[in-house]
Amino acid sequence: MQDKLFSFKQKSTDFIVEEELPFNLSWKGDAFFVFFEKRNINTMDVVNHLCNIFNISRLTLGIAGLKDKKAIARQRICIYKSALKKLGWEKLFLQWLSEKVKIIKTDWNEKPIWMTTPIRNIFHIRLRANKHLSLKERETTSKKIDSLCKKWFPNLFGSQRFGVEWINPKQWKDILDGKLNLKEKQERLFKIQSYASKMCNEYIYSRIKKWIEILDGDIIEIIDPKNFEQRKLWVYQSQTDTVKLFDISKRNQDFFYYPSSFQKEIPFEKNTMMITAPVIWYNLLLADPSKASGIREKSFLDLQWLNPKSLNLCKEYKIFGIRRPIRVFPQKVKISHQGDDILLNFWLPSWSYASIMIEELQYAVWVQVSFDD
Repeated sequence: MQDKLFSFKQKSTDFIVEEELPFNLSWKGDAFFVFFEKRNINTMDVVNHLCNIFNISRLTLGIAGLKDKKAIARQRICIYKSALKKLGWEKLFLQWLSEKVKIIKTDWNEKPIWMTTPIRNIFHIRLRANKHLSLKERETTSKKIDSLCKKWFPNLFGSQRFGVEWINPKQWKDILDGKLNLKEKQERLFKIQSYASKMCNEYIYSRIKKWIEILDGDIIEIIDPKNFEQRKLWVYQSQTDTVKLFDISKRNQDFFYYPSSFQKEIPFEKNTMMITAPVIWYNLLLADPSKASGIREKSFLDLQWLNPKSLNLCKEYKIFGIRRPIRVFPQKVKISHQGDDILLNFWLPSWSYASIMIEELQYAVWVQVSFDD
């Protein structure tokens, strides 16, 4: 077997990610922000450290995403002024936070961040060469990577969401049946969410197995790199090859709801409009069950965990449903060389995993990939 040309994530410095917010912090307001850098530690380990020190709920702290463990990750955490006052104000909060991470800067803002905040992540990745490359190998590799970065790749949930040996989604049923009683509500919540993520991955696989076939009634999201904060949903109309903007103000509070009211209609554009997959939580928009896409979604969901007990658990925990684009592509891509190593710089929208993109590189340029949870 041919030796692999490159290896990824031999060191934390091979994977640098920095979070970018969809708004500027204002230096005023009731939400205290800390921008920090972590190395070789999970985001939830940082959060749990503060929760244990101050004896506070996980929901007291706001974060916008989980960053990889084996990486240099720069992200933000926030807390309301009222909660911060009870903990001893900024100095004590920063003192305990700095035990786990490096503090970069602090700020204040009118609104906090949560897991649903539409951030984007900027990545700096090094692929380490396993041997000296010939000029032909360098040129061929660069062309393959450049070609891959211009294409969509599957927008799957990454392995860090599922844990070692996929333990997180496996435990949801034990939680549902009362056999697993985790002390921290947020941990129970994460296990339930991870199963929904697993279902979403399976649905995405079913839609891209051979090629992406757009179906009548598909829920569409427009991928606009210039305005990544806007995440409006549209419905595809096969007869006219158009999409209609779903009027979110008319949504009901049922566990599932369906497109029923629209604001405007525009032509379908395959290069900027992407099919979405359902992530099954509470108050989720599903495709019209009378359309081809709705029939496909219903047949898929009928085989899953959906029953009154599991649905009520999601409602009790207020786990809200979302739509996830089934494919995504990197933006602002720059490819350079340092010796025989390849340096990649790019950004991805929120809820997209660079690890999935790098796994795609395995097939393009023969990369050995090693990911820690």
